Amino acid sequence: MGTDLREQSLSAQRLFELADALTGQPISQLCAEGPLERLTQTEIAQPAVVVTSLAALAVLREQLELQPAAVAGHSVGEFAAYVAADVLEPEAALRLVQIRAQAMAEACMAVDGTMAAVIGLDDATVGAVCAEASQSDSTVEVANLNSPGQVVVSGARDAIDRLRQVVKGRAGRVLALNVGGPFHSVYMRPAAETLAQALKETEFRAASVPVVLNSTVKATQDPDELRHELAVQLYSPVRWVETVQRLAVLGCDQFLEVGPGTVLSGLVRRTLPQANMASFGSRAQLADVRSLFQIAVG
Repeated sequence: MGTDLREQSLSAQRLFELADALTGQPISQLCAEGPLERLTQTEIAQPAVVVTSLAALAVLREQLELQPAAVAGHSVGEFAAYVAADVLEPEAALRLVQIRAQAMAEACMAVDGTMAAVIGLDDATVGAVCAEASQSDSTVEVANLNSPGQVVVSGARDAIDRLRQVVKGRAGRVLALNVGGPFHSVYMRPAAETLAQALKETEFRAASVPVVLNSTVKATQDPDELRHELAVQLYSPVRWVETVQRLAVLGCDQFLEVGPGTVLSGLVRRTLPQANMASFGSRAQLADVRSLFQIAVG
């Protein structure tokens, strides 16, 4: 993750060094060498994803003159989106992500929770099934509405076990996900309270372009709304399908995923098959970006 960006860009290198210093963890080394089981731990994974995204953004800004019409980020990706929209400085974003990751890791220790994908049921039915499987002290709820037909649920492990039986009775399937805990559920409210205090102490600027929010799908440039979102989204569903559709309403027909991997590119294509899409998380993908925006070399 981000190794070639760091090797070829001083700005990217400095961002990784900043992440190492802020977290007190060898983020740079783990991104380059692993091991995967350490890299995927909540307190490491979140800063690693965001710093790689910020490094990719820095390289794009060095190499190409691109100005987005609007931006959005998926879950922790909202922090990188805020930097892209000039709401936060990179250092502030990484500092907040570190607080978020630690608070979420602590919240996960208080519950035996996890997440799972539900296949074969529509969104409304998944919501009803979650309600049926929940009890007063053990709940499960919709966490990610990622693309048509892809819904992720989150909650207590025994509630998800009950949900599995209910879904089976409705001819659906439940696939366990390898995650650190029940993210985007009520069990993350303690983490949201911790993060909210840090958000109050951080300067937020008005966004240079509209930012579409995970929790409400509102397009906003208001700094107070942007600040509020980062706490609320910890325990709210990521409404990604509607987010992508909202970007399309704003006039976006070219989408650039900035950061590690190509997962979001796939989700966008399933939601908006007509959209043009590229991903940028390594120098090798710069040609794809040029092609997307029809930018000549030289």
